[in-house]
Amino acid sequence: GTAIDSYVAVRIEEAELCPRYTARVVTGVKIGPSPDWLRSTLEKLGIRSINNVVDVTNYVMLETGQPLHAFDYHLIAKGAEGKPTIVIRRGAADEKFKTLDNQECTLTNDMLLIADEAGPVAMGGVMGGLESMVTDATTNVFFEAAYFDPAIIQGKMRKLGINSDAAYRFERGVDFESARDGLEYATRLTMEIC
Repeated sequence: GTAIDSYVAVRIEEAELCPRYTARVVTGVKIGPSPDWLRSTLEKLGIRSINNVVDVTNYVMLETGQPLHAFDYHLIAKGAEGKPTIVIRRGAADEKFKTLDNQECTLTNDMLLIADEAGPVAMGGVMGGLESMVTDATTNVFFEAAYFDPAIIQGKMRKLGINSDAAYRFERGVDFESARDGLEYATRLTMEIC
């Protein structure tokens, strides 16, 4: 495969809050329903099937304990280098963010964001954003798997009135070493079924 830095730039402004951030781009993906085995496994565990890519991230989280997030690669804004750029930073006062479940949140400086050069694309360790989510039109997927300091996640679900399996895990602490393994597993499954 090609090195990730030819596809995306990552700038971590809050390294103590996100000491590990791993990324992978998978191209030529066909979004659709998950195979029966994957859909039924998730449904037995109380998770609604969304599409094959999102289901892979949920399956890997359940099996390994490592939350992951999938973005539509083409919806990440380009930075000065001319390629999509991810910035891990704190929220700005009164900055707005629309979650995957279409809820608008007002952000504060005690929240960690995954942003691009245009604004937030996810709340680090909590939930992805509506404007960068994987849809039926997605062909290239940007996966992230990270380690977030539990202290920056704790209390955010309650404060924002949202519920998230990822935040539930991150605020209790995930294995620092599991991000890369989770990313590799998600990549392999995506290439097999998507």
